[in-house]
Amino acid sequence: MTEKLSPSVRKLVIVRMSRIAIPDGGGFADGLEFFTNAEKRRRIMAEAETWVASAIQLVRSAAEPNPWREADDEAIAGELLRRVDKRVSA
Repeated sequence: MTEKLSPSVRKLVIVRMSRIAIPDGGGFADGLEFFTNAEKRRRIMAEAETWVASAIQLVRSAAEPNPWREADDEAIAGELLRRVDKRVSA
């Protein structure tokens, strides 16, 4: 994902990065390490971008009926974010 990311794709990458950087049960020390360790930050960013690209492709390639097959990355990322927000607020 080296091209310029659309707003929803960028936000989904950031959401995924935050989950990797500070996993369940993690805390302040994990966040501090993320911000102070440039190599770890690059690794997490690459991992998050790869995960988002794979998630979008997985949605697009799901079995029929699949209303997302022809959707662009922005639309799919927006729907994934909507579902994440729904789960978080529940």
